[in-house]
Amino acid sequence: MNSEFDNEMKNNLDNNEINSSNNNDFFEEINNNSINRSNIISNRINEFDHSIDNEDNMNLMSRVSIEEKFFQKDNNSNNIKSSKSPKRKINTQKIFNLVSFVFLLTCILFYGFRFIKYYGESHKKVDQKFIADIIKENNKENENFKNINGDYYFYEDSGNNYLKYSNLIWRIIRVNSDGSVTLVLNNPITVLAAGENKDYKNSYINEWLNSEKTENTGIFEQKLNNPNAYLISSTTCIDKIDDVKSVTCKNTYSDSLITIPSLNDYANTGSSKSFMNSEEAFYLSNTNSKNQNWYVDENGKVENTSKNTIMGIKPVITIQRNISLLRGNGSKEEPYEIDNTESLFATYVKLGNDLWQVYDVEGDILKLSLTTYLKINNEEIKYKYSNTGFYHDDTKLDTLAYFLNHNYLNSLTYKDLIIESEYINGVYENYDYKSLLNSKVNTKVSLLSIGNILLNNKSNNYFTTTGVSKNSTDMYVMNNDFKVTTAESTDILSIIPVISIDKNSISKGAGTIEEPYEV
Repeated sequence: MNSEFDNEMKNNLDNNEINSSNNNDFFEEINNNSINRSNIISNRINEFDHSIDNEDNMNLMSRVSIEEKFFQKDNNSNNIKSSKSPKRKINTQKIFNLVSFVFLLTCILFYGFRFIKYYGESHKKVDQKFIADIIKENNKENENFKNINGDYYFYEDSGNNYLKYSNLIWRIIRVNSDGSVTLVLNNPITVLAAGENKDYKNSYINEWLNSEKTENTGIFEQKLNNPNAYLISSTTCIDKIDDVKSVTCKNTYSDSLITIPSLNDYANTGSSKSFMNSEEAFYLSNTNSKNQNWYVDENGKVENTSKNTIMGIKPVITIQRNISLLRGNGSKEEPYEIDNTESLFATYVKLGNDLWQVYDVEGDILKLSLTTYLKINNEEIKYKYSNTGFYHDDTKLDTLAYFLNHNYLNSLTYKDLIIESEYINGVYENYDYKSLLNSKVNTKVSLLSIGNILLNNKSNNYFTTTGVSKNSTDMYVMNNDFKVTTAESTDILSIIPVISIDKNSISKGAGTIEEPYEV
């Protein structure tokens, strides 16, 4: 289009005698400013109007004709260009921003909803039931679950008040008005004397049960699983009672975690018909006006005795009100359980064909007592203690100590697992068990002593390593009614041996009597 226009303009300018130098300038200006070409031409025509005065009409028409041709072609060209509009460039940044916004909004909505949902669930108010609530609910139709002054007592032997704690079986005495639960051990755990001129709170029994500032106290408390997490101080009655038909509870003692049953507890649970009557003798916390201790004998009858009588101790504990039930229904087969703490105390260990029970744990050392009488080749062996008294000398022939550490030890297929350890071997002259703990002997096989944890409540008439006095040949003897008697060291009696093994030698098992640990 530009070429045709230029040629035509040249011809017409020549015909009108336009100076060639001016023509060249004009063409150069048009070529350099193609975008504003129409304006340039219009301006140039105006210049012609001023420079040429008497132009005849033909020349004017010629200019007009030229101008019309030019604009017609230029407009056609612009129409063609405008019909081919350029492609729009895609803005990837805007697309990315949009996708990111949608993604973030989706995440916020999704996780915001989940947060609100789970927050609501975790803070939902749950009507949580503790052990006391469950016991009450399970016994709301039980005629032997009686409300006495706001406390609910299990009366006689209802059979559904069993609870397992620290691998021991307890019986529920009562659900207290504050929601706590008071228990008594199903069987005595040791044998002790209260001590001369000592009420319960100052007795050796209380010291053996509870940890105090003095050394060798709290023997039993140390065996319990996290006592400060599960227990509160127990309250026991210490009224002086002269007539068991008129039992009161005006004076109480509640300064320790562990106590023993009172006459009030025994009476409110049915006396001789009470579940506490396990046909084993055990101390009560009350005394009479003569300062004699009340106790329950093997027939369930309440009697009194001097404070130097050695008999069973049944600990009493109280569970906090906010303790939840883990499992169980309170039956003997499925006792209530409140703790999952793993503990080796009171568990069972099978060595060879023999079943042992852990009565003490000292670091990595497990102290075990045989659950039956000593046997060799399935035949029970009875033996005298010695000819000279209580001392356990495993190097002296014709003594029980020598027999245990030679004849008996060599008969065991697992003798290499047994390690030498310290065992109590002393006299119980002043009825202070702490003096016994300071008299020990190193050996591999020994016997139980006064003051030890006693878990075997079925065996009867077997020697302990405790002498009556240093100058006597009398020995204390354990009986299955938990009344301690004496016998000459030369008498021939049954034997319950004790040994020690490394706890790391245990490789399998659950520690129960049905599935004992094995090595």
